[in-house]
Amino acid sequence: MRRTVRMLAVCGLAAVLTGGALAGCAQPGQLGDPVEKTTTEAPPVADLAPAPRLPQLLGSGLVEEPVQIGTPGPAVYSVRTATLPPGVSIAWHRHPGTETTIVTAGAVTLQLEDACDPVTFGAGEALFVADAVPHTLRNDGDVAAELVVAYLLAPGAPDQLSAPAACPAT
Repeated sequence: MRRTVRMLAVCGLAAVLTGGALAGCAQPGQLGDPVEKTTTEAPPVADLAPAPRLPQLLGSGLVEEPVQIGTPGPAVYSVRTATLPPGVSIAWHRHPGTETTIVTAGAVTLQLEDACDPVTFGAGEALFVADAVPHTLRNDGDVAAELVVAYLLAPGAPDQLSAPAACPAT
């Protein structure tokens, strides 16, 4: 209340000195004086916070052989999205680490070295490529394939390296 009285006194004095009202001077109720309440109180902040969302499963897959992942030192894990348009293929390549890819829309066909029979993965399915295994990925469908790709690589290693074709073209 003292603050209000002082401000009003200063504004009143300034108004007298300048010969009129002074713009920017506080009106009753603007500096903490009680005024009649005309609105309802807002709900507590906790009521406004959205409910936590549980993790959403984007896809899953089965690795049919035992998997052992080890690194000789630190590793960098990166996750990206990618789009593979219809009719497009990624040339034979390998990664200096592992790759896990989830297909979230469309479909892709994977060929692995030593497993040349192509395997198609649709939306909601995931594929796994072990460390340094040459492979190719293509979209034989009519719609774009949307992918979430995760790599586990040594720090500073390239995402992928070229590899010679390991299977005859299909």
